Amino acid sequence: MQYFEKNNRQHPFTSNLAGEKWFRLFLNRHPQLRHRKAQAMNPARAQKLNRFIVNDHFTKLEQAIIDLDLFDKPDRILNLGEKGCHLSLHHQQRVIALKGNKRVHLVAPEHGENVTVVACVSAVGGVIPPMIIFKGKNRKQQFGDDLPPLACFEIAEKGSMTNELFVKWLQHFSKFKPQGSILLIFDGAKCHLSIDILEEADRHNITLFCLPSNTIHELQPLDTAAFRSFEYHWDQEVF
Repeated sequence: MQYFEKNNRQHPFTSNLAGEKWFRLFLNRHPQLRHRKAQAMNPARAQKLNRFIVNDHFTKLEQAIIDLDLFDKPDRILNLGEKGCHLSLHHQQRVIALKGNKRVHLVAPEHGENVTVVACVSAVGGVIPPMIIFKGKNRKQQFGDDLPPLACFEIAEKGSMTNELFVKWLQHFSKFKPQGSILLIFDGAKCHLSIDILEEADRHNITLFCLPSNTIHELQPLDTAAFRSFEYHWDQEVF
């Protein structure tokens, strides 16, 4: 109705509200439109995910690829991402209860314990063995049991990445990365940025390229292409 009032136009709606029939006919008149469910986006992400910032990101990414002469070397363009994995199910659990009980509760911490999986893949699908970060203070060798081949593990008080652990990850990464200059794309979280990290990356001929803040839900390749599927399969294993 705001459209009609703003443009001083007549409308056929007796109740000042478009009905379902009108909406269906409207979509029929405009086949280029579709009725879709909107995904919630917080204001910070909505502000940053705009045409100017996204275009600027891809312009700078293209220039970095040109400077490093990597257009025909996609195996040397890699994406780093981190995924927090609950040691309990991400979704509601199904239990056996008496027939007729409509509300069944499971007493459990609101936020379950996490481990962090640090993943890295190349533009052609090459995979670097992951680093697993466990929550704790004491490093126990049994934490390394049954990990993927060549994977490593570390301990952090909060079970998430720190500046010191990122330096260790770069050292781990250097053992498996392709030869030559590397372009490493990742989010610019505080734990990924320090003088020690820059020096370690330079030591291994790694160029660090940060994604714009508050855009990784759309621009981070691992988030959009791999981690959603990974979370589903993780839950299947935990269940």
